[in-house]
Amino acid sequence: MRRPLLVMMALFFAAAFALPAALPVSAEEPDVPDETDEPSYVFVPYRDQLDANGRAIFDAMESAGADDVGLFVPFPIALTATADGPDAAEAYVLGQAKLAVDNAFKALRLESPMAYWGWRMSYITYDFDMTASGNTATVASVSLTVSFDKYPKDPETEEFQGIQKMLDDLNAALDEFSTDSETARGKVLDINNYITKLARYDPGFGEPEESPYSSDAYGVFVDPDHLAVCLGYSKAFLLLCEREGIQCAIVEGTALANMADHAWNYVLMDDGGWYAVDVTWNDGDGDKYFLMGAAEFFGTHHQGVYLGSGAIPYPFKSPVLTLPSYDWGPPPWYMSYAWALGFLIAGLIAFALYRFVKKGG
Repeated sequence: MRRPLLVMMALFFAAAFALPAALPVSAEEPDVPDETDEPSYVFVPYRDQLDANGRAIFDAMESAGADDVGLFVPFPIALTATADGPDAAEAYVLGQAKLAVDNAFKALRLESPMAYWGWRMSYITYDFDMTASGNTATVASVSLTVSFDKYPKDPETEEFQGIQKMLDDLNAALDEFSTDSETARGKVLDINNYITKLARYDPGFGEPEESPYSSDAYGVFVDPDHLAVCLGYSKAFLLLCEREGIQCAIVEGTALANMADHAWNYVLMDDGGWYAVDVTWNDGDGDKYFLMGAAEFFGTHHQGVYLGSGAIPYPFKSPVLTLPSYDWGPPPWYMSYAWALGFLIAGLIAFALYRFVKKGG
């Protein structure tokens, strides 16, 4: 009697390990890419996730020249509301208009690090063209103004050096990066290592002595102290990836270790999958957070929601991470048939139980 029980126990434990391992591997195994394959997930840029009015605001700010301190943006779709009273109608359309502006700024900050209107030190004010008639209110445009009063002044001239010079210096600094790697992985690693060697985390973050440029790529590449916080690291990484022809996105969310707001990057690799790179955390840890997949990365990061700020979401869909990390490589061929092994073992267990019962134990 003991022998059938031991056999059944052995089969049971084998099935318990085989089935869970088989199901996710066989379900997530990607097709072998070829030259005609589309990526496994096509990411919609943040700008394109905005509504028509948000895209118009985004485009105006992104294309603004260094001397453009004022912008007038007509709304492609006028915002109109009718309510029980004029105050309610005006409050509603103003709320919708402010949301379009806020989302455009968020998209600009995440997607276009060279657009100075989205830099942290650029002080932006805006005013809406609103008309009202009875209980109906309409907003048809927005006027935006940028000020450089918050930017540090040159200690010798006591004047702001100007946006154009800052942009020229930033472009020149980007030109200093080079890589001899011919693979996407090698390029991404060289970019990661270049930034982590050049920059250091701003020790004054959150304090009055915080660097004015630490949230932007200018702080990484140009500012003499090369100080940055997570958003600055992420913007710097995005710019260099773009120069190397690697599709990249900045993603925001929460660092689960301390429940703090955080930013990092996703990159689209040559296998058609998206992988995570946290350059900020790699500054000190080498390449620990390098080309990680969802199974590994989401143990330390939570995307899309600022949990430390009251579970506040941001209004964009980020790229979908591939399940395994890039350096894990594809699963062994035989893992495609692990599900069959699991069912075979389950069948053997059922047969053994049947024989056991038939013999009366």
